[in-house]
Amino acid sequence: MSTASHETAATVAAVILAGGAASRLGGTDKTRLPIAGASVLERVLRAAPVGRRIVVGPSGADGGDLAARHGARFVLEDPPRSGPLAALARGVAEISEAPDEATVLVLGGDMPLLRPETLRALAARSVETGRVVALESKDGHVQFLGAAWPLGRIRAALSEIEHTGGGWADLSLRRLYGTLGEGELVSLPVTGSEAADIDTPDALDQVRRAAGPRIALAQIEVPTDHESMVAVVRGAVAEAAQEGAHLVLLPEATLTPFGTDLRAAAETHHEDFARLLQELADEHSLVVVAGSFSPADDGRVHNTVLVRGPGGAPSLEYRKIHLFDAFDADESATVAPGQELVTFDLAGTRFGLATCYDMRFPEQFTALARRGAHAILLPTAWAEGPGKREQLQLLLRARALDSTSVILAADQSPPAGYAGRAPRGIGRSAAVGPLGRIRQELGLEPGLLMVDLDLAEVETARATLPVLRHAVPLPER
Repeated sequence: MSTASHETAATVAAVILAGGAASRLGGTDKTRLPIAGASVLERVLRAAPVGRRIVVGPSGADGGDLAARHGARFVLEDPPRSGPLAALARGVAEISEAPDEATVLVLGGDMPLLRPETLRALAARSVETGRVVALESKDGHVQFLGAAWPLGRIRAALSEIEHTGGGWADLSLRRLYGTLGEGELVSLPVTGSEAADIDTPDALDQVRRAAGPRIALAQIEVPTDHESMVAVVRGAVAEAAQEGAHLVLLPEATLTPFGTDLRAAAETHHEDFARLLQELADEHSLVVVAGSFSPADDGRVHNTVLVRGPGGAPSLEYRKIHLFDAFDADESATVAPGQELVTFDLAGTRFGLATCYDMRFPEQFTALARRGAHAILLPTAWAEGPGKREQLQLLLRARALDSTSVILAADQSPPAGYAGRAPRGIGRSAAVGPLGRIRQELGLEPGLLMVDLDLAEVETARATLPVLRHAVPLPER
């Protein structure tokens, strides 16, 4: 399994300015402050959508580890502490072999809620237009350290404002942007707090309130052999933990795929599977969410989502409410429906649970949102068929809009050449924002999709589109 590709075709590097110390934060190195379990700088490195990451700033005690895990190179401007423009020039010098036609991302090391999909969009827009593209916050402020530049243009701008005797000491980034002519700078509006930096205590508090947990969507191919399944799950959870996840979501029917003897698997392996998830949660200090099957009293099974956290907090299950008796399938013949909605809290974020076919029923998602869910976890084993991929994307986006919640869907990756009738997934695991935009999506193959939640995005969406408050009871006749 591998994480989703963060490469952007024409972008050669991200130059991250991480000078660090902030006088308004008592001289603290703000790039090393903890935000939702990771330092600010590590969060920026995670978001940078290119393999080459140049950090201009002190490496500190964690520099070696950050360099090894994120492919980062630490350098210092000359002389040290000579200002942001000198730091930027030093970073650009590190990519002297790159052609002028390439694109470089210029990022602040104190912007912990940057998103890889937004930075990819910045770079793509810069490539498309040949212009400088910068993030613009809701108040109209252009974020100088959240921008994509044509490399040739940034080289020319640096040359234009360089001191007569050489160097860029004590020059501000505003001077760099001042070299741009009319129409050379375009902006990209942000959502949530992704353009936020942390120059003041109030800004730091706001970012910490907005920063939700890091979620791994594990798109796996589910083996029919139990021991093989256990190995796949162990590997996926270990990889999610290595990527800094606080929660990993595995697909529906992870215990055993549809088309196998569900009752036999439930009776033989469900309790062992629950113990496995608890073991993995304890070992890796994260929450594991995965689809299982548990015995029902009438000889059928419940399509059950297990939630296990470190030390058993949380420890709960959700039984799929809506059964897939559609498209010539007859899930209710072997599966008994659940009746209860389930939510749980993690690191200041409330999650709701639903499973696959549930997504065709908007009232379940709005009910979860009214119970306070910021994000809804949706394990699936989507059935292949004409138009089914388009339906999946449409439904995920619609349910996000209905509930103004983040939708996090983890589907199975189908076996190569699979042509059976039982649902085995179509891939396309996705994270969808509360206004219905697909933030990230996987393809068909197994993979891991990492999502950092921004609670300010949900808050803003619900203020902008207050459908939860506007809904009124409708007459039944």
